[in-house]
Amino acid sequence: MTTTILDRIVRWNLDLDGDWYGDERERFRWYEGIAAAASMQWIAVPWAGAILVWVLGRPSVIPLAIVLAAMLVPMWVCTLYVRRRRVDTLPRSWTAKRVFWGIVGGIPYAVFLVGALYAYDPEGATWRGAAIGGVVGGVVGLVVQVVQGRRRRQLEAVAADED
Repeated sequence: MTTTILDRIVRWNLDLDGDWYGDERERFRWYEGIAAAASMQWIAVPWAGAILVWVLGRPSVIPLAIVLAAMLVPMWVCTLYVRRRRVDTLPRSWTAKRVFWGIVGGIPYAVFLVGALYAYDPEGATWRGAAIGGVVGGVVGLVVQVVQGRRRRQLEAVAADED
């Protein structure tokens, strides 16, 4: 596999020479803490933006949109990186915990979008349509994920029977 810019950025951030985080054991603990902090930020920051756009209105839309984009881009980079490293990112099953955190993590972006549309035209129908579309889209997305998970388990069962 060729080394990409993303690989270089990740390698630099991992601090493999121990300059920032110490030896391997200490570095592993730092990584755990960083992952825990990121997981909390991935929930807290979007919810803060979703709430604040409704409270502060139109002047807050652009700055909060920038903050939310600044949250999403590293999340996408993370997913891209681990997929390139052949990490299976599709869940084998959708447990209640996974569904709950998926919903809690996704809803604030829709709430923000609806709030931003409302801030620009509170009397219009666009924000209402976006709210309804967000609910419908969320349900469709959940159904698609469940179907893909079932299909994957069936394919794995067939492959296991053939061995």
